[in-house]
Amino acid sequence: MIKAVSDFKGVVSVLVVEDDDDDYEFLESALQECCGDPNVNWVKDGDQAVDYLFRRGEYKDETQYPTPDLIFLDIRIPKKNGLEVAKIIKDDPVLKKLPTIMLTTSSAYADVVHAYEIGANNYLKKPGGSKEIEQFKKAICLFWSPVVLYP
Repeated sequence: MIKAVSDFKGVVSVLVVEDDDDDYEFLESALQECCGDPNVNWVKDGDQAVDYLFRRGEYKDETQYPTPDLIFLDIRIPKKNGLEVAKIIKDDPVLKKLPTIMLTTSSAYADVVHAYEIGANNYLKKPGGSKEIEQFKKAICLFWSPVVLYP
């Protein structure tokens, strides 16, 4: 079934994979501005992200750690990097439909191409100044627009 985020009943669940506390707090704030009160879960490295998504270790409780409706994935995280995690997500028959948005400070051509080649749905460069901050927030809010459809 195809749906827009506005069709979701209840709370939208978001997984943020980000090792920087300040970047996480900024993203969480932007998410709250866009979609009210999302259920945001946060992990700080690639191994934790994979454990969360496959319900291993401390992430076994689905009520506490629900399957995300949307994933924000930093490329430069410890252990498995974001590109490795994205490939694991997109290679899994159940997880591959999860919208996965790559986050990074890098605008390197090779990183952008690699992210899209492995199945990332979008690639957002982290903002560097006040103008970019507003543009970034608008991009985040777009994912909650009724015109954006998800499987």
